[in-house]
Amino acid sequence: MWAKKRDRSVAIQDIRFSPDRRLLAVGSVENTVDVYDVSGGPSLNRLVYCSDIPAFILQLDFSADSCYIQVSTGAYKRQVFEVPSGKLVSDQTIIDRITWATWTSILGDEVLGIWPRNADKAEVNCACVSHAGLNIATGDDFGLIKLFDFPCTEKFAKHKRYLGHSAHVTNIRFSHEDKHVISTGGDDCSVFVWKCL
Repeated sequence: MWAKKRDRSVAIQDIRFSPDRRLLAVGSVENTVDVYDVSGGPSLNRLVYCSDIPAFILQLDFSADSCYIQVSTGAYKRQVFEVPSGKLVSDQTIIDRITWATWTSILGDEVLGIWPRNADKAEVNCACVSHAGLNIATGDDFGLIKLFDFPCTEKFAKHKRYLGHSAHVTNIRFSHEDKHVISTGGDDCSVFVWKCL
């Protein structure tokens, strides 16, 4: 299925399909997440846009049941929205019960330990939890790839670190079978594939 639509005239920061393949979430620098219905063929019908977001979007993740979106923002605030209603979820007991299909957020109690001592908020750029849910890989401003146990709730958690990129790491993902980690660099304009042993 191919379709195109333009609802924003600004850069897109992250894009994510729901696990049930019915929804597409698109986060932009306009402090919004547009949610589209993609189940009806080659068209993109916008259902709602999540607003009241304090800054541009960093990362998006759907819940395993496709009912919630986790949004990490440039204000270093994590928010959760119901979909397709777009309603902000503020009840922490509800949020604590959500199982996430993916985790790419650099924010939250589950990833508190990925932040180094005296870190500036902008130093950790990206994260990804393995499909098995056992590890989280991160990329930072210093070109480092770090591997932690997940969840990573203890401050300054132990980790393994790997150097390859010349400067900031822009994104990181585990391959489908968790045998590799793929990272992208900013200044070096490169893609690295790391083998998980």
